[in-house]
Amino acid sequence: MVGCGVGHDGRMVWLRRVGSLRSRRVFVLVVVAATVVAACDHDPDALVEEPRTRLLTLEDLWFASPATITYRTTERDPGEATSPHQCLRQLVEVDVQTGLRICSGIGEMRLAWDPPDRWRMDEASPDGSFTLLSIPDGQVRCRGTEIVASGCVAAGSSGPFASVVERPDRILDEIGGSGGSVVSAGPRRRIAGIPAECFRAIGGSAETSHRVEWCFSRSGLLLYLFDGVEGGRVTTVEATDVSEVVADRDFVVPAT
Repeated sequence: MVGCGVGHDGRMVWLRRVGSLRSRRVFVLVVVAATVVAACDHDPDALVEEPRTRLLTLEDLWFASPATITYRTTERDPGEATSPHQCLRQLVEVDVQTGLRICSGIGEMRLAWDPPDRWRMDEASPDGSFTLLSIPDGQVRCRGTEIVASGCVAAGSSGPFASVVERPDRILDEIGGSGGSVVSAGPRRRIAGIPAECFRAIGGSAETSHRVEWCFSRSGLLLYLFDGVEGGRVTTVEATDVSEVVADRDFVVPAT
């Protein structure tokens, strides 16, 4: 019997034993061994849990796992060009380099994540930079990435990347996807050098579809998120750097 605990030397002995069998049987046995080895590389829980259940398991881990993660971001609002080429054609009196920067739509967001009640987003994009800070006392939005009392005001929302700090089960309810069948498992990926499990949910109304995709590490860190409404806002975040260390200084609110 082949098992996950077979060591390197054991595999070599096993392969030499089957080498004397007919070629067809050798082929079948090698295929079986490769399948077992591939399965051993994956989280065993992911192999037995239904996709929605697995997604919510990783959600619980995410909301219990402090981390500091830098993401590459994209954002497109309703009515904006759907490609850099289309965007460049709409610009006037702008040099090429500035136009490329504006039309790339690519930004960066640093998330200091200390669940359940503290997080900070430092966001930089072609449109500018700002910081969102959420602590038990409330949320503030500050100009730039330095929190200075004179540049901060009470925040009315969690910004364009609010889905990053929202529980997937709540998002599923919002898009009408509370039923398990709407969540499907996607291809596994490696993001920022970390193996990731991915999921997709599609909901919305008969007129407008709403699609959300998540990728989590085995320990529950959110590595990728796509949130798009047909004809509406589309946002993505993808991790480029991940640390499980969070600094208390990121959550200091300046005195007014």
